Amino acid sequence: MLDRLARLERRSRTAFAASCAQRLLPLFERYAQSTGDPGLGARLGNVVAAAWDVASGSGADVSALQAEAEAMVPSHRDGWTFEMGYGQNAAAAAAYAIRTWLTDDAQEAAWAARQVYELADYAVLHGSSELDLNEPGAESQILASEIVQGVLEALAQSLDAVEAGPPTWDELQETAAAQGRAWADAMP
Repeated sequence: MLDRLARLERRSRTAFAASCAQRLLPLFERYAQSTGDPGLGARLGNVVAAAWDVASGSGADVSALQAEAEAMVPSHRDGWTFEMGYGQNAAAAAAYAIRTWLTDDAQEAAWAARQVYELADYAVLHGSSELDLNEPGAESQILASEIVQGVLEALAQSLDAVEAGPPTWDELQETAAAQGRAWADAMP
């Protein structure tokens, strides 16, 4: 994935990273609700929207938004909730989307994708009472799970879309948002 991202131009890389963050927004909103601060979800949504804007050619200054997204990454000092794992990956993906634009580094976009994978891994690990990590083959079971396979497929589709280079990213954004809502409904 990193090799493919490295061949893309800045706007395409940023659109890919924004699609990763977009998919995780509904799960971040679930986290925000669990903390009693539903406005937090809207704030992260604004960061992701700004990533889409710069990927689409706006000349916005997004330099302060990386720190804002990073500040929304939950800490264990805040008290643990199951949704905290979702919040961590979603806020990190948004920060990586902004950093992709700021640095024009393909690795930042790859790390945004890693957040999507790790969130799926977290959902499978914590959503299955039958999974025993001490058993041989547990990692293979996680990788083969419907959730993880769906996430990997979605990431591949987004990468294909940005490689095709549409003049706008509206369709990619709508697809990512729809998948994110479906994931939020399906994940524990």
